[in-house]
Amino acid sequence: MPHTLTVRLPDTLYRAARNMADRRGISLNRLVQEALAEKAEQAVRERLERAYDVLAEDAEQADVEKYVAVQAEALLDD
Repeated sequence: MPHTLTVRLPDTLYRAARNMADRRGISLNRLVQEALAEKAEQAVRERLERAYDVLAEDAEQADVEKYVAVQAEALLDD
């Protein structure tokens, strides 16, 4: 179910986004959706990378189950 969100932007940011959307031939709404989706995916990747980094620090002493759970949480985080 789609949700409505009102965002207040400084004029310069609005114009830049409007121009970017126009150049790409998409609506401003679609541009914002894509940007938010990209940011959310990046956050998941970063959480997974941190979990892998912690696991790699000392694999012999690491609690593998704990880090698998952290990775799963990163993937399922809403």
